Amino acid sequence: MRVRRAIAKLGRAVMGPFLAITLIVYFGLNLVEGDHGLLAWLQRSRQVHGAETTLAATEDELARLRHRADLLKGNHLDADLLDERARAALNAIGRDEIVIFTPPDESGRGSN
Repeated sequence: MRVRRAIAKLGRAVMGPFLAITLIVYFGLNLVEGDHGLLAWLQRSRQVHGAETTLAATEDELARLRHRADLLKGNHLDADLLDERARAALNAIGRDEIVIFTPPDESGRGSN
């Protein structure tokens, strides 16, 4: 009987700290590795940074294309750009002209 009481008393004394430590470990792991934890936050931060970089590159490309389109408008037509586009579309050059092919730059576009 005394042994049983001693075990029960020890069990009650240990149960509280055991539950507290278990809860601390559970919430600590979720803080770091959970769906909304620190690791997920870091991954989302990297994704946002990558998306912002892609957005900036796309906006630069859009501005470049808009500028080229503006140069072809009738109210202020750039003769050189019109000539370049016409020759590219017709695949034609003059007799006294030389064509120099350049490798595309890092962005995958030509050097025009």
